[in-house]
Amino acid sequence: MDTIIKLEEIEGEIGLVIDYEPGSVEVKYLFQGALRIIESLETIDRALLSSINTSLEPVSILNDVQHSSLKILLARALKKIPDHAIEDLDWKKWVGILLVTGKHKLISCLDDSDAVEQVLVELKPLYDQLPNSTAGHIPPDLKTVKKALNDFKQARASVGNTPVKVQTEFGDISIPILDAEYTVELIEPNKAYQNVGRKYFKVKTPDFLGKSMWEVLMDGKAESVKISHDDWLSSFHKRAFDIKPHDSLDADYVQDIIYSEDGEVMSKTTVLTYIHDVVPPAKNSELKMD
Repeated sequence: MDTIIKLEEIEGEIGLVIDYEPGSVEVKYLFQGALRIIESLETIDRALLSSINTSLEPVSILNDVQHSSLKILLARALKKIPDHAIEDLDWKKWVGILLVTGKHKLISCLDDSDAVEQVLVELKPLYDQLPNSTAGHIPPDLKTVKKALNDFKQARASVGNTPVKVQTEFGDISIPILDAEYTVELIEPNKAYQNVGRKYFKVKTPDFLGKSMWEVLMDGKAESVKISHDDWLSSFHKRAFDIKPHDSLDADYVQDIIYSEDGEVMSKTTVLTYIHDVVPPAKNSELKMD
């Protein structure tokens, strides 16, 4: 039986640094992106603990927020722990070490699938050291970890080109923007999946009245999209700037997709959440995420 407690803090603090340029981004988009990244870090924690006890529920505790860049210091805690571990300081210390070590190693190799598998091999001795355990434990399966890392990559993409770092006691990790898509083996029928990122959307037909969808080209294919960046839309409808044929929108987007049992797309909605710029045809090249 597991005991549900308010919060049981464990060892290990991490820092999340979003190095934004003051005045360059609306605050709600910055904090929404930060929240997505924090939630995705918790997903990695759950993946690391999934082979030990599926009821363990890791959460983040806010220790401090610093500005100039947005730096968020997060302690780790558990909502549920086994009864035998409530007073076991060694057990709590072990969990803290596992989560910090595991996250640092996994996030360091986001763009290398083979390296992720090797990290799980390297973590095996740490799982063997679980205090007061009569049964041997192994790292989580590769599929669970890859899905958690994919969630993290999508969350990181939600803050666009803004530099992002994760800091642990082992050092700083700069997080580039990487492609994040669900592979076929992870897709479940009739379940909604979400892709988040930043792209160029070539405008075919603007919504001049604010009552319909925008017709755009996304990756060369015609799409109907909604724009939820209200301040930008208000300026556009007031004719503060023009959009000419073949102009593109440099935009952050959220795309929700539902697949059928045979892997076909049943429904797809795309929302442009933040418009960074209107780009004329001469500059319409693939968006670079350095």
